[in-house]
Amino acid sequence: MMLRSVELEEMSGELIPLYESSFSDTEKIPLENIRRTIGRGGSLRAYYENDSLIGLTFGFIDDGKMFFVYFATVPEVRGKGYGSRILEMVRQEYSDCRIFLVVEPCDKLAPDYQLRVRRQEFYRRNGCADTGIKVISDDEWFDTMFVRGTLTEKEMVGLISLYEDIHNGRQ
Repeated sequence: MMLRSVELEEMSGELIPLYESSFSDTEKIPLENIRRTIGRGGSLRAYYENDSLIGLTFGFIDDGKMFFVYFATVPEVRGKGYGSRILEMVRQEYSDCRIFLVVEPCDKLAPDYQLRVRRQEFYRRNGCADTGIKVISDDEWFDTMFVRGTLTEKEMVGLISLYEDIHNGRQ
């Protein structure tokens, strides 16, 4: 079957429960903050096979750099290759961007340690590279990975800061 993506102007409908259930409280921001970024660097996409929602992505883009903020697939398709396909589509759809993401560190004391390990392993299997750089996003520490191309720590921190200023209504 053919996967297709649709760029959206707001987080609504069936995307909301997927967003709410896919990310920890540490990772999530209020939906209003996501809405504030769309059209100002924020790019929200839904991925469908036929008319069935498969996943969502949300990134923040500025000057050829993309902070890949959220990526989720519906529970029923996890482990079936859809995530890999969507990640490859992101690389194609944003081929003019150098892309990085943040993931929660693999802290063995974290209650969701196994989930964190699985997430990082997924990204590595799909060609993402560990950067060795830790950054703060919305007051939490995260590990970073390159999805496409490379960025300096200064570039990543600058893009995260711009994203946070916009989504928090400071700009």
